[in-house]
Formats: sequence, structure tokens, C-alpha cells
Amino acid sequence: MDERVSTRRSELIDRLQYTFAHGSYEEIDALVAALHSKGNFEELCEEFFRGCSIADNGYLVPAGFFSDEDGSASLQYAMYELLARSPDTFLLRHRVTRVKFIRSRLNGTFRLPPKLFSLPRLQALIVRNMKLDRLPAIVEVNKVVTVVDLEANEIGIFPDALLWLPNLSILNLSYNRIEALPTALCRLRRLRVLNLKGNVIESIPEDWHRMQNLRILDLSMNRLKLVPNSLCTLGALKDLRLSFNDLPASIEAYWEKNIAKEYRGGQTSPGISSYVSSQHFKGSL
Repeated sequence: MDERVSTRRSELIDRLQYTFAHGSYEEIDALVAALHSKGNFEELCEEFFRGCSIADNGYLVPAGFFSDEDGSASLQYAMYELLARSPDTFLLRHRVTRVKFIRSRLNGTFRLPPKLFSLPRLQALIVRNMKLDRLPAIVEVNKVVTVVDLEANEIGIFPDALLWLPNLSILNLSYNRIEALPTALCRLRRLRVLNLKGNVIESIPEDWHRMQNLRILDLSMNRLKLVPNSLCTLGALKDLRLSFNDLPASIEAYWEKNIAKEYRGGQTSPGISSYVSSQHFKGSL
């Protein structure tokens, strides 16, 4: 009898894994919700995540139920949805500090897990070249996340969810389809690096004076026709990039040179710009 029960349980687990890897996101959401409603959900999580570990850099290393040589995007979705919904007593959810989704490692249609920001220690989210067009809503302020890298996606509207991350320090939205920036952007007062290169932004807000921690602002390869004078109020700004816009060359040169000159009386701090570009925007996170 025990052997039959064990066999049926094993068959059920196999069917769940197959659905997570090959089913529609509607089917996956329904299954995750059904599992979450069960009284033994923590026990199920223990079984699903058996063998999974945390790398030294804070990433979850899939194994067992979630091991997948094909790189199924939907299986990754299910993994993080289950982990984010797991009980607070499930220790693995407290150990993940970084999450990364990159097209070269995943196959199939991608959807960002809506509960991802519920991971209590998540500090960095990287989603590159995944055809992402929006972020899921964040229902409460998240003070843990400091790095968001959404390079090379299809985001057309600046995600309001980012405004719920008050300690955000590095934001990379380069090579998307963003047309405008919200005036509420100034709420991100701890932002040090803002990369908006390669969008279709035609104008930027007037109010920048509250973003006194901003050091690097990349607005190159957009459609700017005007630069607001309020950028002069950014006391920490040392690197402003405006090339390949609809600005006269003289205006572009004026801003870039004057920002560099005003920062520490004309002495730039070597290494910060290249460090941020290489470490945070080129794959080491």
C-alpha cells in the first residue's frame, strides 16, 4: 500500500513538473494557487526545493524538481512564484538576494513572477533581453532592493513599480522603448546611477533637485531637444551623457563639460563610471 501511495505521489510530482515546464502561464498560476492553499504547503515546498542551494553571490541554484537542461522560462517562473509564496518559516526564501533572467539561458515565452518582490532579502533583479514590457505591481514599499537592471527589453512606459523601491541605487533601463519619465522619479532620492541610453525619450522632468545622490546619468541615444537647467542642482553628478540626441552639438558639449568641471572643481573621481558600467550593467551581478 505504501509503495502504491509513493508511486502515485511520484507520478503527481512528474505531472506537476511537466506542466510547470510546458504548460501555459494560466495553468501554472492555477496550480501554484492550488498548492499554496494546501495545509501542507511548507512540506510541499521542502520537497520541491530539495537539493536547491544558494550560490556565494546570492543566486538560487536549481536542482531536483527544478533542474532543467532545456532552460524552461515557465519552470523558472513557477520556481520563484512558489518560493515567494512559501511560509516565512521556509528558510530558503530568506537566503535569495539576487535574481537574474537572461535570454541566452532561458527558452520559451517569459513572464516575470508577480510575487518576486515578496522575497524578503532580494537586493538585485536583472532581466535582460526577455521582451519584458512591464513590471508587476508592488503592493507595499520595498526597502531592500537596491539594483534593478532591465536592459534590452520592450518597456514603453516607465514602470510605476520602481517608485516603490525607495532605496534603489542603480537603475538600468537602457535599450527599451520608454518615451517619457514621470515627475515622481525624484522620489528615488538614493539613486546613484540612472542609465536610460537607447530609448525614445523626448523630454525629461524639470524637478531633479531632490536626487542629490545621483552620480551618473546616461541619456544618450534618445530624442531630447532640451535639457532642463535643474540638472545643475545635482551636486553629486559627475558623469552626464547626452550624445546622439536631437540637441545641438554645442549644447551637448556645454552640459557634459560643465558637469565634469563642476564636480569637485574639475577633478573627476577615476574608476566610478567604468566600475558601474562593467560590474552592474555587463553581467557580473
